[in-house]
Amino acid sequence: MNLTEKMMCQTHIKLIITALLTGITCLGFTGITVAGSHTKAPKTQATIQLDPALRSEVTGTVLVTGANRGIGLQLATNYAARGWTVIATARKPEKATALQALAVDNTKVTIVQMDLLDHAGIDTLAQQLKDVPIDVLLNNAAIMGDPAKQDFGELDYEVMEQVYAVNTIGTLKMIEAFIDNVIASEQKKVVAITSLQASIGSLRDPLIPFYKMSKTALNMGMMSISRRLKSKKVTVALISPGAVDTEMMNAALDHANFKGNFLITPQESAEAVINIIDQFDLKMTGTFMSHRGNVIPW
Repeated sequence: MNLTEKMMCQTHIKLIITALLTGITCLGFTGITVAGSHTKAPKTQATIQLDPALRSEVTGTVLVTGANRGIGLQLATNYAARGWTVIATARKPEKATALQALAVDNTKVTIVQMDLLDHAGIDTLAQQLKDVPIDVLLNNAAIMGDPAKQDFGELDYEVMEQVYAVNTIGTLKMIEAFIDNVIASEQKKVVAITSLQASIGSLRDPLIPFYKMSKTALNMGMMSISRRLKSKKVTVALISPGAVDTEMMNAALDHANFKGNFLITPQESAEAVINIIDQFDLKMTGTFMSHRGNVIPW
């Protein structure tokens, strides 16, 4: 990538980050048009606006994947603080020291080993938990893949396969394995932590295409699942957590050589995401929402 291309990428990233932080979708349905786009969300969804600060006192059982660090750890922490029973998964629990500390301090937090690449392991865990109703199945675990191996002309397709295997296929496997637990619960919610980068209409830069594609594919999978599960009263939610100060986000910004003080904390993101999940209902199933509570067009 030459200097001009890098400068353009940095400008595009700044636009996207601004959108993440303000809740603007970059597609004009909020009243702001960017780059001449006229794409709009369906009218029935465009009017939806949730309050990311509206907190519910409802409790239940939540299973959070990828709870060892970043947003996942903060989601588990915040749910525990609200009195929920938390089942927190990690690929290597023995190395998840912060998560272990949370479990020591809170008897309602249980740590289980789980790897989205290990489908047999997912089935085994589902069998172990078969009698446990899960109110919120919160699919947070994801990988970005090495950004340097996603530059066009030097694409590493093995990295692409792994990103898809975790972010898309692994998440769908989790939902399929644990759907009976969700159906048996009172709240019946399946959530995917996705990304504004999954919105085709919001695309402004060529970086990390494997990650973007995997999340776009996940969104379609979640939409399809929402149609199938609506008759069973299961609410399916797709939520972008915002531009969060995590290792994954910082790796992408470092690759783009982009600097700036604009990231929100995992605590800010997790608090908003949980409040959005609380407000999701069956009428909204399959809706793609930002952490600011507005609909993100596809």
